[in-house]
Amino acid sequence: MKSRRLLYRSAVVVLGVVLTLGLVLGAVLLVNLNKPLPWHGGEQIMEADGVVEVVRDANGIPSIYATTDEDLFRAQGYVHAQDRFFEMDYRRHMTGGRLSELLGDAEAATQADIVIRSMGWRRLAEEEWDLITDESRTFYTAYAEGVNAYIADRSPSDLALEYTVLGLSHPIGDIEPWTGIDSLAWLKAMAWDLKNNLDEETARVTAYASLGDVALVEELSPSFESTGHTPIIPSTDGANLTDAEEYPRSTPLEIPEIGEGAGTSADEADIDADAIGQGVMDAQEALDTMPIMLGRGPMVGSNSFVVGGEHTDSGLPIIANDPHLTISYPSVWYQVGLHCVEITPDCTYDATGFSFAGMPGLIIGRNTDLAWGLTNLGGDVTDFVIEKNTGETTYERDGEDVEYEIRTETINVAGAESFDIEVRVSVHGPVISDLLLDDETTGALPTAPGDFSVALEWTALKPGRTGDAIFAINRAATPDDVAAAAANFEVPAQNILYATAEGDFGYQAPGRFPIRPTLAEADGDLESVHMPENLGADGRWPRPGWDSAYDWQGYYAPEDMPALLNPGEGFIVAANQQVTPSDLGPYLGSYSDGGYRSEAIRTEIEDRLESGEPFTLTDAEQIMLADQSPFGLELGEYATAVDVEDERLGDAQAILRDWLERGAHTDVDEAGAAIMAATYAHLLDRTIALHIDGFSATNATNYLIALANIDASSTWWDNPLTDQVEDRDDAMRDALAAMDEDLTGQMGEDMSQWRWGDIHVETPTHSVLGGDDIPGPVRSYFNGDPLGVPGGSAIPNAMGFSPAVTEGSVSYEVTAGPSMRMVVDLSDPDRASWIISSGSSGHPRSARINDQFEMWANGEYLPWAFTPEAVRARGETTMMLR
Repeated sequence: MKSRRLLYRSAVVVLGVVLTLGLVLGAVLLVNLNKPLPWHGGEQIMEADGVVEVVRDANGIPSIYATTDEDLFRAQGYVHAQDRFFEMDYRRHMTGGRLSELLGDAEAATQADIVIRSMGWRRLAEEEWDLITDESRTFYTAYAEGVNAYIADRSPSDLALEYTVLGLSHPIGDIEPWTGIDSLAWLKAMAWDLKNNLDEETARVTAYASLGDVALVEELSPSFESTGHTPIIPSTDGANLTDAEEYPRSTPLEIPEIGEGAGTSADEADIDADAIGQGVMDAQEALDTMPIMLGRGPMVGSNSFVVGGEHTDSGLPIIANDPHLTISYPSVWYQVGLHCVEITPDCTYDATGFSFAGMPGLIIGRNTDLAWGLTNLGGDVTDFVIEKNTGETTYERDGEDVEYEIRTETINVAGAESFDIEVRVSVHGPVISDLLLDDETTGALPTAPGDFSVALEWTALKPGRTGDAIFAINRAATPDDVAAAAANFEVPAQNILYATAEGDFGYQAPGRFPIRPTLAEADGDLESVHMPENLGADGRWPRPGWDSAYDWQGYYAPEDMPALLNPGEGFIVAANQQVTPSDLGPYLGSYSDGGYRSEAIRTEIEDRLESGEPFTLTDAEQIMLADQSPFGLELGEYATAVDVEDERLGDAQAILRDWLERGAHTDVDEAGAAIMAATYAHLLDRTIALHIDGFSATNATNYLIALANIDASSTWWDNPLTDQVEDRDDAMRDALAAMDEDLTGQMGEDMSQWRWGDIHVETPTHSVLGGDDIPGPVRSYFNGDPLGVPGGSAIPNAMGFSPAVTEGSVSYEVTAGPSMRMVVDLSDPDRASWIISSGSSGHPRSARINDQFEMWANGEYLPWAFTPEAVRARGETTMMLR
């Protein structure tokens, strides 16, 4: 009995020890998990000109009140560092080509470093530091001071949990102080992800390698004119446009001297029939290793529109904007208010909107006088240039040998040995064809030298003053102010849509766009097809670098860029479609969105105006959620009309017919939306993809336009893997069968239970610790829970997905979408709404990391407070910076 009692006591003691250890370890773990969470209240210390007040609302969104501009930006740096420092530090390492220093010996990080060092983003930011104004340098410096005030006495583990996790695999160095150049460098990443034309240029080269027919390739890139959709500026009404042949009208901006000589024509050059297609595709493969920060490819775009006050219930314009980017976690956007307590010569800001963590000021937003939005202009600001090599370190320019500029870059790797890379630069830009060559596919572009390199010419690789433009547009009050800011907003090229409290509304195209020579009959005429012996100089195909006649001739002057003010039709829609009719305005390049989104928005606005009812803020909010599928409208008739023998496919057609009759909407409960999306993806896979080795299905809108307009017996419908010749009906039957197998595997046999939202989901995924190669528990902790979402590609609610088919299946998970939404009525500073795709915080333990996510997915909005009274009414915590 005594022995049994002793055993009982021993067991209790052991259990108590285990429980105590568990509680202690749990407490230690909890303390370490919570350690990086910032304190948003009380008094905190930051060197400042005066006392700064930061009022945060229930969603953690800060509104900053200060007495000098410098204090506003110091405080903005401080709150960015509180909530998002790891995101900032990751971006800083990425833009400097130093990801390996942060992430260790990871192949993706190393590859990205090689490409970014070759392009020299950090070097460019250092050059731009000397170009921007003294005032701008003061603001960037003040912002850096605020960041450093927060991080100065904190270890990496005090700043973010990510450092603790990364430290388990490799050493984490001390946190470096922030600098203004760290902020400027982010503009290069922003420009990189928002360029588009290189993808299209690569697609042409890839297609030509398989087809060997320029005309056949061009069928897959139909011109915007062929869509019947309306450009941003439809006519000369309210615009500064004249006939296209008259441009440039103003004195072009200069491009640095890149060689002399009259040049030699392409057919007089020393031509070798060997292909350069492989070099271009290898170059693109290298560039594709870059981390995606904002988004990439044709699904990166945006909606924006403005309705003039004569049509609104308030009598002043209403403007809306929603940039379609990667749905980052945390969000790429950080909402913040920058308010001077009193407008004085020392304090000139009263603005609120969307910022990038790591950048002072606002990218999109509103002030007391003006609201502005941005959409990607597209156009063509990037070219592949073929350099004809004449030796180990030389290439040909106008019949003479020229030395490449060669430099060595050392890449340091945390926990591993550093290594050197050699970078070559031609007069056009960095050579990228010799990076990461692992694709043995051959190409066959004509007019190619036997020994070549591929260089990248890109406007963002020339130093500029976009760093000034951000501050200028934050303080803009009039159309002239917007134009002045746009003159410096060089890269990335963005459509600026704006409205003022005085009742004006307008559009301004900024950007640095090259003036291209006309050296082929089809140059600049997007309805015409280039001849194989001369692929021209208009940017649709790679240019010969050995002939200076093909070089850019300068940049369009700001006053030549398209602008529109108070057009008679009473509204403007800018949603990545072509800017002007092809016969008006400057030639901005071949790339634009096909215009399905812009046309849907235009139709929605026209319908509301024709009803005679005043246009409201709620109307604008709802238009941004419009979800009618263009895939169903363009191809649904063919998919439902084709004869099928399989009973299941007949059932699928019945669901599609009903869906089409009800408007072809892409709500989460719609089975028809899932069937149409899958049918289109498999139609691409079993038609165009079979004709082109290395085909990428990302440019879904272009291919939709092509398939919707080609003849029913076109060769594109034929399956080259069979002996028979298929037509459109055959291809549709094949696609429907593949759709059934795909969706059955993902959602089960019962079609009546299929729901678009069951496969079309958004999973908030951490940029570093969210991938499949990360251990499950860590990945689960840093990622958010998936949520089914409505919408789809090429519609206003642009929850895009890749239609690529892998082993018979498609991932319908969202790859890009409305990263934020905003609507502003200029009649009242507080009559506005906004939302982002996650939350203000970047800390996994914070309740504010994704508190806007579900509202965003459901198309809901938060009130957007601007005036001090409204801000304080919504305020929950106040922090004083002294």
